[in-house]
Amino acid sequence: MKLKYSIPLLATLMLLATHHSSAQKDSSGIYKTAEDFQQRKLSYAINCKTEKHKINPNLIFNNDEVKVKHRGETYMLKKNEVFGYRDCKGKEYKFVDNVEYSILNPTEPLLLYFYQHPAHSAKNVDQYPPMYFFSKDATSSLQALTRENLKAAFPDNHKFHDALDANFKRDNQLYAYDHFHKMYKLNWILKNYKN
Repeated sequence: MKLKYSIPLLATLMLLATHHSSAQKDSSGIYKTAEDFQQRKLSYAINCKTEKHKINPNLIFNNDEVKVKHRGETYMLKKNEVFGYRDCKGKEYKFVDNVEYSILNPTEPLLLYFYQHPAHSAKNVDQYPPMYFFSKDATSSLQALTRENLKAAFPDNHKFHDALDANFKRDNQLYAYDHFHKMYKLNWILKNYKN
């Protein structure tokens, strides 16, 4: 008898989860706080398939604000008063000291970030190389993505330290994506080597 009622319930829950995840992929807006980011709660949100708005974080002569055109209104938000935003391509960003960092893995516990200097080009890649960072969670400070910084962030997790040394010979391997597990390799290792 229980099985008869649990199958429809399970099907309904799966449908709701699918609807929620597809709604997330099609939406854009501002994350006002780290808590909003963790809860996936967007302000000035739209469905990108049916609505339009514009989020411009790169204002000339006004680098400390984000301009949001939403439903016919224009809003100027201070970057140091909002967490970040999601664009209609599904990319997510965090603001730190008025600088925009791409969040590579917004749904994973250990967050990875990418920063590309606006003056970067193929000609000056040595002058402005891409940079990678991490934070233990959405509320933690960004740190350079190195094995030493990761070990310092998890000082008592010696199994994780050993797994870092065994799996990554160089720091530039730390942002490798694990296609089999569909997550960044670093998070897979952290998940499996928790204290």
